[in-house]
Amino acid sequence: LFLARYSSSPGTIPAGWSKYTFWQYSDNTNPADPVIVGDLDSFNGTKDQLAALATNVPALPVSPTFTDVDTSNQFYTEIHWLGATGVTTGYSDGTFRPVQPVNRDAMAAFMYRLAGSPVFAAPVTSPFSDVSTSSQFYKEITWLAANGISTGYSDGTFRPVQPVNRDAMAAFMYRFVGE
Repeated sequence: LFLARYSSSPGTIPAGWSKYTFWQYSDNTNPADPVIVGDLDSFNGTKDQLAALATNVPALPVSPTFTDVDTSNQFYTEIHWLGATGVTTGYSDGTFRPVQPVNRDAMAAFMYRLAGSPVFAAPVTSPFSDVSTSSQFYKEITWLAANGISTGYSDGTFRPVQPVNRDAMAAFMYRFVGE
């Protein structure tokens, strides 16, 4: 979120956002330093986070996020990026289980979090005959459906505990970025 509010504080954050990334607090040259010309902005984070944002390289935690993924893993950077950004929390025992398949319900949760966990009111009635409103990832699954990322199967099921096939994964990602 890039917040433009010309004031001494960022003020109230718009609904659906928990924090701002940049706050533009003035659109004038800094009178205390006439060398600074143009907008005056403040970054809401650390220097390392700003560098990661500027270079599009995710800042990784120094210590491993998951106990079963060490630096020799082929996808160490990618897996730890998922953990550092909150796209996945892994399992309660601190593992990621890198060679295990991903179920469709967990994939829905990953994509929802990758989208920034947008404000979404899950429907009162499930659009899928095999997904209960009390399912762990009900909100995330119905968010996928509401956004056309996954429509489920022609028989009205979502099959949440089946692994995601690579072809379906390609379709989810393609739809996620707007086809």
